[in-house]
Amino acid sequence: MTRLEYENFISMKNIDISKLNLVIGEKKVIPYVTGCFQEDGVWKIYMVGERQDFDIVQVGTEEEIFNVMRSITESRIKRSNN
Repeated sequence: MTRLEYENFISMKNIDISKLNLVIGEKKVIPYVTGCFQEDGVWKIYMVGERQDFDIVQVGTEEEIFNVMRSITESRIKRSNN
């Protein structure tokens, strides 16, 4: 899945990613945020902990990263609905 396909997915499903603590395309050091950004042509997924510790948890291609971001998004939606 590409970034455009991911953005279409969240748009079609009417998902507010900010309510799920997700950030796309930029680094934000806000507690409990998960996000992804591109650096030197490589996509990275990061997580920020309670004390604003910034950790890169996965590095990969655009397709790999956005497939994982979709899984994270779907998981957080299911968790918020319970």
